[in-house]
Amino acid sequence: MESLPAYLKSNDCFVMEDTLDEYLAQVDFVSSSDLRSFRGNVGRRDGNASIRMQIGAIFHRIMLEEDEDFQISAIGMKNSCFPEPLKLVTSYLTQTDYRHLKIARDKLNQWSGELFRDWIHSGFTERSIYWKDQADYQWRVRPDIVTKGLVIDLKTFSGNNQKRFLKSLNRNGYLIQAALYLEGIERLYGDAIGFAFLCIDLTPPYRIFLDVLDSKTLLFSKKLLANAKRDFKSHSSCD
Repeated sequence: MESLPAYLKSNDCFVMEDTLDEYLAQVDFVSSSDLRSFRGNVGRRDGNASIRMQIGAIFHRIMLEEDEDFQISAIGMKNSCFPEPLKLVTSYLTQTDYRHLKIARDKLNQWSGELFRDWIHSGFTERSIYWKDQADYQWRVRPDIVTKGLVIDLKTFSGNNQKRFLKSLNRNGYLIQAALYLEGIERLYGDAIGFAFLCIDLTPPYRIFLDVLDSKTLLFSKKLLANAKRDFKSHSSCD
């Protein structure tokens, strides 16, 4: 892959076609996950919740990085280019899990006149944005999809988790993510655009909902991000 410059000047911003592992290795850059963890928005998970999270990561990979005819099965996963941690998770999947993943993929591809497919083909996916702000702090984001004036983040759920997420004023802490993603896009292109969480249940009835953030929620997300950055920078300066 192309590499980041060894030194970034204030207000420098770059977009990279790197892998997820390469993105995660850029630990000198602060991500929204770092901010959420620092503020305590990432809670403890039991074993089942952890497995569901990994199944969500598998679905995420299938929808955004694999061909549409990717074989969702034990054999398909074994022969895939998935990172080893995800391949390890597949050893715990049942035939029911694979069936749910197949149905969810079909539902999302057919949703709203194949709108998801249109976004994938017309926009860009899984590219990383890195920048340094005026205070010389370095940041990174990796939006799922950027297309037609909208950043789209794919979120997966099971049971009633989607309903709880949508009822949460701060979207379970992910509004910080939305605001940082939009900051990165605005620094890259110079224009402000919108943001939406694309929510899908990976269990019946496979509900799909596009949560487009309105202006009031976007303003709230910026305030949450500003507070998170302030606390993070204050803590960093004390180290």
